[in-house]
Amino acid sequence: MDENHDEWQQEEKRIENIKQILSEKKNELMENNKELMGDILELRQGFWDDVTVNMDEPDEAIETYASIKQQAELLSERERSYGQFHKLVKLYARQEDSPYFGRIDFQEEDGELESIYIGIGSLMDKNKEDFLIYDWRAPVSSMYYDYAPGPVQYETPVGEVTGEMKLKRQFIIRQGSLQGMFDTGLTIGDELLQHVLGGNATSHMKSIVATIQKEQNQIIRYDKNKMLIVQGAAGSGKTSAAMQRIAYLLYRYRTSISADQILLFSPNHMFISYVASVLPELGEDNMRQVTFQEYAAGRLDRDFELESPFEQLEYLLSDRDSQRLERRVAAIRFKSALDYKNLLDDYVKGLTEKGMKFRNITFRGQTIVRADEIHRYFYKLTGRIPNRIESVKGWLLDQLDAFQLKEQDKDWPVEEAAFLAKHE
Repeated sequence: MDENHDEWQQEEKRIENIKQILSEKKNELMENNKELMGDILELRQGFWDDVTVNMDEPDEAIETYASIKQQAELLSERERSYGQFHKLVKLYARQEDSPYFGRIDFQEEDGELESIYIGIGSLMDKNKEDFLIYDWRAPVSSMYYDYAPGPVQYETPVGEVTGEMKLKRQFIIRQGSLQGMFDTGLTIGDELLQHVLGGNATSHMKSIVATIQKEQNQIIRYDKNKMLIVQGAAGSGKTSAAMQRIAYLLYRYRTSISADQILLFSPNHMFISYVASVLPELGEDNMRQVTFQEYAAGRLDRDFELESPFEQLEYLLSDRDSQRLERRVAAIRFKSALDYKNLLDDYVKGLTEKGMKFRNITFRGQTIVRADEIHRYFYKLTGRIPNRIESVKGWLLDQLDAFQLKEQDKDWPVEEAAFLAKHE
């Protein structure tokens, strides 16, 4: 669009105001961080000074245990707060460079017109009453990716909100300076796309949330089923959508999911390095990444000897025994064929009728749930094996809760507390 001088000045003025607020918030956090770090160091150095250790009597041992637990929880809370503050400081620093990339003017039915600015993270005003910037993963932000100006709607945890989008505007902001501004329709404007993609190539993937397309947004925010399979040609944006989906899930379910609960299988270590910076750029901790070979080795190495692709290739190239090599190649071909997959499918199908192995669940030499009890419970269930395993898991947790209630009033917890040592 032809840039209107007055609107350009208004947007520049707003950016300066946002930068001022970000600077104040960042400085305040850094000061709080210094105080918090001092508290953490003081707690670590004087941990045992605030704990009274007395194991002479059972009651005093219990009091000692409670005192240690209270001190440890206080230290843990301080360390968690420091980690959150540190993440916010880094987010504010990134927002100072480019606070937002989009704006939509939305009028809810029977409501007032509201200008919604969208960036990599949320920002509230000084009084913490209104949002100055909405996180790109917030429900209201989905309209930016899914609609052109006109009738719109978006889903919230409490239901659907409908209204009209009066304006959709995109920005190019670098080093806190407005470099481009244009109104657009449904698709991301070519100017923005070219500017974002036109930078110098790097060995790390960029987190380009400003250029998410409608179809990618549907993948990122999909939550109707637990399983989601995405198919696309090379270069179609599957990896970008996957990383952005992880960031979205960490935001959407932040009270129940953390980064250390997510596992990403990567084809190789070069790929791991390539995508390593995406989540930190979006203000999230990195999830664990492994190759399938590493994952399998971690799970099976105790019972099986695993051969890496490199070891296999070296064997095939170096073995001079033609008959042994022929057998080996035939085995590899068989395990790569559809017949072998069918055999595995038949085996798994057979496990729905019999063959699952379980072990006793024990604690302190006492059997809580016997293997044959778990076996009977599993085979009383119907349906697919993963669904049965989930049901067995819930049942076992109920058994453990019942066991805990019986054990908590016994003498052994007090006896165990008596062996706690004082470590300087």
